Amino acid sequence: MLKLFVSGLLVALSSLSVAEAPDGNHHHITSKIAEYTQAFDRCNQLVKRRDLPSEEIIAKLTGFTQRDIERLLMSKAALLRHECEKPELAELAYTILITENEELQQQTREAISAIKVLAFSGDIRKFQAIYESVPAEIRRTLEEVGYFDRPFDDRKVLDAIRE
Repeated sequence: MLKLFVSGLLVALSSLSVAEAPDGNHHHITSKIAEYTQAFDRCNQLVKRRDLPSEEIIAKLTGFTQRDIERLLMSKAALLRHECEKPELAELAYTILITENEELQQQTREAISAIKVLAFSGDIRKFQAIYESVPAEIRRTLEEVGYFDRPFDDRKVLDAIRE
């Protein structure tokens, strides 16, 4: 769903009326949006290519309550995806900040407004709060396992735990 929205955003940005020639800010902003969407795709591909953790790791995780492990894996996966996208997201944020107070064309303001809703929603803070709400013992167990240092598919891991 999110990928479809990002793709639609790029198409809409490229097809906006060009009665006025786009300014340099518009090109710069849209190029940073494109870089961010590429990072989003790159990180999703990393997740898809990851194998499941070893049986030993799965067995270790089955010792915790279903609710705790679901919350832990869901939030950790979201945080790691965010980390993966962070360089491009930081560049995008910087670009928005340095151009936002300039006199911008309508299409540039619309591009900034649309990407802010998508890329800077504040949901990451909610995932951090969920992660921190899981008992420390369970977090430590997860953090000791190298598998959970890179983006992973929390649903696949949960399915493996349930089997």
